[in-house]
Amino acid sequence: MHQSTEKLCLVSRRVWLDPPGRYEPRAVLIEQGVIGELAPISAAAELGPEWRVVDLGERPLLPGLINTHVHLEFSASSRPLAEFEKEPVSERLLRAIGNARVLLESGVTTVRDCGSSLELLALVRRPDLHPVTLPRLVMSGPPITITRGHLHMMGGEADTIAEIDAVIQTGREHGARSLKLMGSGGGMTPGTLPESAAYPQFVFDHVAGHARRADLPSVVHVLAPESIRRGALARFDSLEHCAFFVRNDQGALERHFDPAIAGLVRDSGSRVMANLSTATRALERLRQDPSASPDASHQLQQFDLMIENFGRMLAMGIPFVCGTDAGVRDTPFSDTALELVWLERGGMSPVEALRAATLEAAAALHLDRQIGRIAPGYAADLLVFDDDPLERLDRFAAPVGVMARGAIVKASGPLAFSQDNPR
Repeated sequence: MHQSTEKLCLVSRRVWLDPPGRYEPRAVLIEQGVIGELAPISAAAELGPEWRVVDLGERPLLPGLINTHVHLEFSASSRPLAEFEKEPVSERLLRAIGNARVLLESGVTTVRDCGSSLELLALVRRPDLHPVTLPRLVMSGPPITITRGHLHMMGGEADTIAEIDAVIQTGREHGARSLKLMGSGGGMTPGTLPESAAYPQFVFDHVAGHARRADLPSVVHVLAPESIRRGALARFDSLEHCAFFVRNDQGALERHFDPAIAGLVRDSGSRVMANLSTATRALERLRQDPSASPDASHQLQQFDLMIENFGRMLAMGIPFVCGTDAGVRDTPFSDTALELVWLERGGMSPVEALRAATLEAAAALHLDRQIGRIAPGYAADLLVFDDDPLERLDRFAAPVGVMARGAIVKASGPLAFSQDNPR
């Protein structure tokens, strides 16, 4: 893991402190990649010559974003799974490094890969081998899935408790630090059933319980109503998608919100990753097409229902985390800010959307004492903007400065991180 050894002081009249959730003037002192002190601005003038002071003026300084659900080996093309299956491991590894770097330069300083081949875990097992700074990586490795289940090609097929435990052990030995269960089928994998739970309740309970005992963040893919119910009862840290899919008489998937199951989710303590922005660029093109097919119209209708259901769950008090499913069909790795935009459109305030990508996401990853805030003892994962991104959430897509673990990754314009800054 690349980490800066420089003593650096960032001075800004607008440092985001949460809690309480407001900007305050501060001098942020950073040593060994960690925030050591939040001092009054005047303290910067008293620092010794070993400190480099960067005065950001009125530019806002915020914590790095956290994306809790990506697939680094996927291409984000129109056929990502087909490409995954035909590409050799070496090419997928190169793709993953590039995708991780795109995430970092877009302001995402911590990423959870929510399903990959076993070989990709080399990124966390051997960080000394890749030459560029990447985000902090929380890897799930091959997700646990039934035989020929969703994303079975990643190598996590398991039908019995013994087979499940073997997948978990192998993943952890190779560097996995998150447990992922495929609790239903998925739309990407032909032959699986998104409208059906893939495992009985005792399997959900077993995986979530194993994760708690090992203090690993747990995550479960749940598209079917019954899979959502089982994931909530098992108390997974994060429930992915929560689509409430059922199949209609014509064989198409439809979202049928179930308030009773949503109530179980609220009471479980689980967080939900809604990935509202996934494939929205392609959907917007369909929306602009006056000759859209019935299938396209159905997709757009179901998207609108997803936003409506998100609002219902939000009103019930269910907590959400930021995740984009980056890498799947038409979902690029540069679009984490777009998820914040859609969270706001779905009913969150700008501060709530930011917390979904900072405080809430850090808690879901069991890292809330290390990342997600600008505070003493926390990692120096920081973003600088020319204008306040909380006034327009799409501004999160264009930080002028990105710092990961104290290392300056991106700097442009007047910020000029790389130059000496006179006191």
